[in-house]
Amino acid sequence: MPQLLDVSHVSKRGSSLICTLPKTLRKILDITDDKCTIGFYEMDGKIVIQKMK
Repeated sequence: MPQLLDVSHVSKRGSSLICTLPKTLRKILDITDDKCTIGFYEMDGKIVIQKMK
C-alpha cells in the first residue's frame, strides 16, 4: 500500500470545488508560489499530480 503523505479538505467557491495543497506536497513538488501550474493525470485508476514545466 502507498504511503499517505498528507490530507486536505475540499471546499466550494462559486461553482468550483477547491482542494488546497498541503505544505508537505508543495515541498515535494517544489511549488514555491501561486504562479506554478500542476497537471492531473489518471494512471491505473489513480490520480497523479505533477508540476508542469
